[in-house]
Amino acid sequence: MSTTDAIDAETDFEELASRIRTQSADAPGSDTERATIRSFDAVSSETLEALLEAAESESVEPGSLVFLISRANAELLIEREYDIDDVEELSAVLGRPVQVEDGMPDDTIVLLDPAAVDGEELVDPDAIACGIVGSDH
Repeated sequence: MSTTDAIDAETDFEELASRIRTQSADAPGSDTERATIRSFDAVSSETLEALLEAAESESVEPGSLVFLISRANAELLIEREYDIDDVEELSAVLGRPVQVEDGMPDDTIVLLDPAAVDGEELVDPDAIACGIVGSDH
Protein backbone atom coordinates (compact mmCIF):
# COMPACT_ATOMS: atom_id res chain seq x y z
CA MET A 1 0.00 0.00 0.00
CA SER A 2 3.06 2.23 0.29
CA THR A 3 3.50 4.67 -2.56
CA THR A 4 7.18 5.27 -1.98
CA ASP A 5 10.25 3.63 -0.56
CA ALA A 6 11.55 7.00 0.61
CA ILE A 7 11.97 5.94 4.23
CA ASP A 8 13.67 2.65 5.10
CA ALA A 9 11.04 0.07 6.04
CA GLU A 10 13.42 -1.22 8.74
CA THR A 11 13.06 2.07 10.62
CA ASP A 12 11.47 1.85 14.08
CA PHE A 13 8.68 4.33 13.29
CA GLU A 14 7.42 4.43 16.88
CA GLU A 15 10.89 5.47 18.07
CA LEU A 16 11.25 7.95 15.21
CA ALA A 17 7.86 9.54 16.06
CA SER A 18 8.84 9.71 19.73
CA ARG A 19 12.10 11.49 18.92
CA ILE A 20 10.38 13.93 16.59
CA ARG A 21 7.71 14.75 19.19
CA THR A 22 10.39 15.85 21.66
CA GLN A 23 12.05 18.19 19.14
CA SER A 24 9.48 21.01 19.03
CA ALA A 25 10.56 24.23 17.33
CA ASP A 26 8.53 26.04 20.01
CA ALA A 27 10.58 24.63 22.89
CA PRO A 28 11.41 27.54 25.23
CA GLY A 29 15.04 28.62 25.24
CA SER A 30 15.96 26.34 22.39
CA ASP A 31 18.52 27.62 19.93
CA THR A 32 19.09 24.30 18.17
CA GLU A 33 17.29 23.09 15.05
CA ARG A 34 13.87 21.74 15.94
CA ALA A 35 10.96 20.07 14.17
CA THR A 36 7.70 21.94 13.55
CA ILE A 37 4.94 20.39 15.66
CA ARG A 38 1.20 21.08 15.40
CA SER A 39 -1.78 19.64 17.26
CA PHE A 40 -4.99 18.56 15.52
CA ASP A 41 -8.34 17.25 16.76
CA ALA A 42 -8.87 14.64 14.06
CA VAL A 43 -7.36 12.98 11.01
CA SER A 44 -8.59 14.52 7.75
CA SER A 45 -7.27 15.80 4.45
CA GLU A 46 -7.50 19.30 6.01
CA THR A 47 -5.18 18.11 8.82
CA LEU A 48 -2.62 16.93 6.26
CA GLU A 49 -2.94 20.13 4.24
CA ALA A 50 -2.44 22.25 7.38
CA LEU A 51 0.68 20.25 8.25
CA LEU A 52 1.93 20.71 4.69
CA GLU A 53 1.41 24.49 4.96
CA ALA A 54 3.32 24.56 8.27
CA ALA A 55 6.22 22.64 6.72
CA GLU A 56 6.31 24.72 3.55
CA SER A 57 6.59 27.93 5.53
CA GLU A 58 9.96 26.70 6.80
CA SER A 59 13.18 26.49 4.78
CA VAL A 60 12.32 23.11 3.25
CA GLU A 61 12.17 22.19 -0.41
CA PRO A 62 8.42 21.46 -0.82
CA GLY A 63 8.80 18.85 -3.54
CA SER A 64 10.90 16.59 -1.33
CA LEU A 65 8.36 16.10 1.47
CA VAL A 66 6.75 12.72 2.23
CA PHE A 67 3.87 11.97 4.64
CA LEU A 68 4.30 9.05 7.07
CA ILE A 69 1.00 7.79 8.51
CA SER A 70 -0.27 4.70 10.28
CA ARG A 71 -2.43 2.16 8.51
CA ALA A 72 -5.37 3.09 10.80
CA ASN A 73 -5.06 6.76 9.83
CA ALA A 74 -4.83 5.87 6.14
CA GLU A 75 -8.04 3.86 6.46
CA LEU A 76 -9.76 6.73 8.32
CA LEU A 77 -8.76 9.21 5.61
CA ILE A 78 -9.99 6.97 2.81
CA GLU A 79 -13.26 6.31 4.66
CA ARG A 80 -13.90 10.02 5.38
CA GLU A 81 -13.01 11.46 2.00
CA TYR A 82 -15.80 10.71 -0.48
CA ASP A 83 -13.67 11.12 -3.59
CA ILE A 84 -10.60 9.20 -2.38
CA ASP A 85 -10.52 5.41 -2.77
CA ASP A 86 -6.93 4.55 -1.86
CA VAL A 87 -3.56 5.89 -0.71
CA GLU A 88 -2.44 6.57 -4.28
CA GLU A 89 -5.41 8.93 -4.77
CA LEU A 90 -4.68 10.56 -1.40
CA SER A 91 -1.09 11.14 -2.55
CA ALA A 92 -2.37 12.69 -5.78
CA VAL A 93 -4.78 15.02 -3.94
CA LEU A 94 -2.04 16.16 -1.53
CA GLY A 95 0.59 16.40 -4.25
CA ARG A 96 3.01 14.51 -1.99
CA PRO A 97 3.81 10.82 -1.50
CA VAL A 98 2.03 9.16 1.41
CA GLN A 99 3.90 6.26 3.01
CA VAL A 100 1.76 3.98 5.19
CA GLU A 101 3.66 2.20 7.95
CA ASP A 102 2.24 -0.29 10.44
CA GLY A 103 4.77 0.89 13.04
CA MET A 104 3.62 4.53 12.99
CA PRO A 105 1.65 5.54 16.10
CA ASP A 106 -1.98 6.41 15.34
CA ASP A 107 -1.68 9.74 17.17
CA THR A 108 1.19 11.00 14.99
CA ILE A 109 1.46 12.13 11.37
CA VAL A 110 4.92 13.03 10.12
CA LEU A 111 5.82 15.09 7.06
CA LEU A 112 9.50 15.13 6.23
CA ASP A 113 12.24 15.20 3.68
CA PRO A 114 13.55 11.58 3.64
CA ALA A 115 17.09 12.96 3.94
CA ALA A 116 16.10 14.55 7.29
CA VAL A 117 16.29 11.18 9.05
CA ASP A 118 18.72 8.29 9.15
CA GLY A 119 16.83 5.39 10.72
CA GLU A 120 15.52 6.89 13.95
CA GLU A 121 18.14 9.67 14.06
CA LEU A 122 17.05 13.21 13.21
CA VAL A 123 19.63 14.57 10.78
CA ASP A 124 17.79 17.79 9.85
CA PRO A 125 14.92 18.62 12.27
CA ASP A 126 14.11 21.78 10.27
CA ALA A 127 12.95 19.50 7.43
CA ILE A 128 10.43 17.68 9.65
CA ALA A 129 6.85 18.60 10.57
CA CYS A 130 4.84 16.51 12.99
CA GLY A 131 1.11 16.48 13.61
CA ILE A 132 -0.14 15.26 16.99
CA VAL A 133 -3.66 13.98 16.42
CA GLY A 134 -6.40 13.60 19.02
CA SER A 135 -8.09 10.25 19.44
CA ASP A 136 -11.06 10.22 17.07
CA HIS A 137 -11.24 6.53 16.26
